[in-house]
Amino acid sequence: HCKYGCLKVQAFLVSAPPRNQSPIFSLPSSMSQQQESGFLPCTNCCVTVPQDKYYAVESFGKFDHMLKPGLAFAGFDCCGICISFRSVTSRVDQIVVSVHTKTKDNVFVVASVAVQQSVLPEKAVDAMYKLTDVHAQIDSYVADVVRSCVPHMTLDEAFEKKDDVSSAVQQRLTVEMGLYGFQIHKALVTEMVPNAEVVQSMNE
Repeated sequence: HCKYGCLKVQAFLVSAPPRNQSPIFSLPSSMSQQQESGFLPCTNCCVTVPQDKYYAVESFGKFDHMLKPGLAFAGFDCCGICISFRSVTSRVDQIVVSVHTKTKDNVFVVASVAVQQSVLPEKAVDAMYKLTDVHAQIDSYVADVVRSCVPHMTLDEAFEKKDDVSSAVQQRLTVEMGLYGFQIHKALVTEMVPNAEVVQSMNE
């Protein structure tokens, strides 16, 4: 271990991002919306809505209304042509965003930010229809905040002020993602790893 808590095995995992590779990536999660169907064959007139999902009823492709959990009659339908369903989870979901950036003293670091979010019940319609890719939107906001904060800090300051960066990320996401129907529960900078050469020098 070095004084920053970095393991030696991390030295070969982290380096400056290649020019032809995106410097932002996130682990997959389950926040994407899904198409659903009724429980009767050849019709979507009746459906059972799970407790952990929000269901939207679409009539000929146009949003009509939301359904509550349990057994529901959605409307008259023939072969799934008239009625269709769209769903999104109501559970708290977490994604981990990793951002490559550089400190004030010219050290490349990878900041890992864990973001916990969920759909606001009163804005479930916005969460389904306003954004194509929720994770890509969160990635962009996280990267923007991290790259506006860390370059003004030395490597030591970046480790010492992880909580400040976390607060800045959470404030930005709360405002921006709230417009799309999402609530941000927590945003934490879980790891700040320097590039391989710096980690190696720390371990020696």
